[in-house]
Amino acid sequence: MTPQTTLLRTPLLEAHQKLGAKIVPFAGWEMPLDYGSILSESKAVRKVAGLFDVGHMARFRLRGPQVAEELDHALGGRVTDQPVGMARYTMLLNELGGIVDDLITYRTGEDEFFMVVNASNRHRDAEVLRERITHSSFVDETEDGGGILALQGPLALSLLQALTGDADLAPDFLGLAFPSSPWGPLFVARTGYTGEHGYEIFVNAEQAIPVWNQLLKLGASPVGLGARDVLRLEAALPLYGHEIHEEITPFDANLRFAVRGWKTREFVGSDALQKLANTEVPSKELIGLTAEKRVPREGYPVLCNGVEVGLVCSGVWSATLEKPIATAYLQMGVEGTLTVSARGKEFPVERVGLPFVPHRSRN
Repeated sequence: MTPQTTLLRTPLLEAHQKLGAKIVPFAGWEMPLDYGSILSESKAVRKVAGLFDVGHMARFRLRGPQVAEELDHALGGRVTDQPVGMARYTMLLNELGGIVDDLITYRTGEDEFFMVVNASNRHRDAEVLRERITHSSFVDETEDGGGILALQGPLALSLLQALTGDADLAPDFLGLAFPSSPWGPLFVARTGYTGEHGYEIFVNAEQAIPVWNQLLKLGASPVGLGARDVLRLEAALPLYGHEIHEEITPFDANLRFAVRGWKTREFVGSDALQKLANTEVPSKELIGLTAEKRVPREGYPVLCNGVEVGLVCSGVWSATLEKPIATAYLQMGVEGTLTVSARGKEFPVERVGLPFVPHRSRN
């Protein structure tokens, strides 16, 4: 594969620049990191509603009479029982049960699925899926000129209703909807990556700018990737390359629900998961940490009585809790006072339950 040298752009790059966004390279795309304040943007999502451009996420479409059965074998989670008009969180696993990627499937028809995967894993995921799915069509729609807008926060539903002019529009959690709008039919999924009540709106090239502008006019705040990371960590939602990767299984990451039917189905990685569940005692667990002043950063060792017992996965300053938070993998059975070592200097941390901030996505 030829290395990509030119950064890709979503349809909204110019709109972000007009709003004063700090544009940074991310997973091969030019994306807004923030519009001036990561903390203010994070608080806006928790208190009102925020609007994210997540058009960098990879979008695949799969069709065919055998597509459900093929996906059921290719993915960790069962999709044969996924109802038409619903979304489902699942995973792409390797033969050892390690997480190649986490993703969402959207069943848009009896013989059709839409899929969104992480931007950084787009080409690898496509290659793996094409190897595993041989009787159904597979199309990568990521660069079709369209994109994804994520509308998240307590007022998300009212803004979506105002956008579409449909006061009765109220999709169930993980439900899909195809409401009309002044710019044509929209594809909406009640999903998100913040822990808040929210929606992801899939737009074509002609819809992206006017839908974005109208939602801002209605009261949504523009939010960049910086606040997105704060919000997802507050909600203890995993990020590929941090809490999950190919050396981590769904069991390690507290994500058994994402591999529905693992005890009885045959899929890539199922033999390994069944063996792990039946013969091996878990050696590590994913935990939450808080600190008083200093943020525990990715890769920092976690110590107990001076002995390394774990490693930090992600760490940020929480806008909601107004203190540092972090996730870490810790050896099972560790008891005692924990510290984190930052370049040889230790500071105290407290083990806490996850998520750090209660989820309201089902509210």
